[in-house]
This record gives sequence, C-alpha cells and structure tokens, in this order.
Amino acid sequence: MRRKEYEVTDTAVIRHILGRATLCRVAMVDGSEPYLVTMNCGWDGEHLLLHGAIQGRKLDILHANPRVCVEVDEDVQLVFGATGEECTANYVTVIGTGTVSFVLDSSAKNRDLNVIIGQCHPGVPKEVFPDEALSRVVVLEVQFDHLSCKAKGTTPRP
Repeated sequence: MRRKEYEVTDTAVIRHILGRATLCRVAMVDGSEPYLVTMNCGWDGEHLLLHGAIQGRKLDILHANPRVCVEVDEDVQLVFGATGEECTANYVTVIGTGTVSFVLDSSAKNRDLNVIIGQCHPGVPKEVFPDEALSRVVVLEVQFDHLSCKAKGTTPRP
C-alpha cells in the first residue's frame, strides 16, 4: 500500500466492516478479460457469502476460475475544494483476494442465505427455505487469502 498512513491493520476492524457490508464488488477473470459484478453479501465471521442466479456469465467464469478480488466500501464522501488539487474523497475500503466455493448442502445454503438476509435486511426473521426455493439460487463462499483495508478521513472502529 503506497499511502501507509491510511492503512488499517486491525483485523477486528476489518472483520467488523465486512460484517456491516450489504454490497460488494466481485472481480473475476473471464479468459483474458476482466469481469466485475456488484452483489449482496454477508459475513459469517470466516467467509464472505454471496448469492445469485443459478446460471449466467458469472457462474460460468467461477466454474472455470474460482479466484476473485472483492471490494467493500463505506463512509464514502466527496470533499470539494476551491481547486482540483483540493478535491478529494473520504472513505473506508476493504479489498481481498480469495477463492470461491459453491455451497451445495441444503442446510449450509439455508444458513448462509439467512446470514446474507440478516445483514442486508436486519429485522427480517430467519427462515427455513424450501428445497424448491434453494434450487433457484446459488450460494458462494469466498475464502480470503489476503485482506487489506484503507481509511481516509475517518477512523473505523470495531
């Protein structure tokens, strides 16, 4: 990281940010082309959880190459100045690289979907999804091998 003064190294803070995130950007490689999607997410304390349709370009790519780069941000605020040099932005961002695995077990899928729903829609009660509903979605777990965090203009706390 070039600007070390913005680096956040406290893993509790990073995990807390992931535990608040509702949207993330997931980058993957389709042959020699980059591909990026925005997805809802949830954090189970170990994996970033994602869900989506059971078919499409994203899944085709991930079956061929499960490596991803994920970005989560919060507290994004443009700071305007009198000149271009004075214009900046404040933010907190977590970027991680890792490997996606497909959740196939129905009980694990149920658990992970409830984590995502609980994080994205607080107050919605947990439920047991019928097999028919589970068959219409894919659930992905991202196992990170590297995480970094950067904060400018704010001090994130766990």
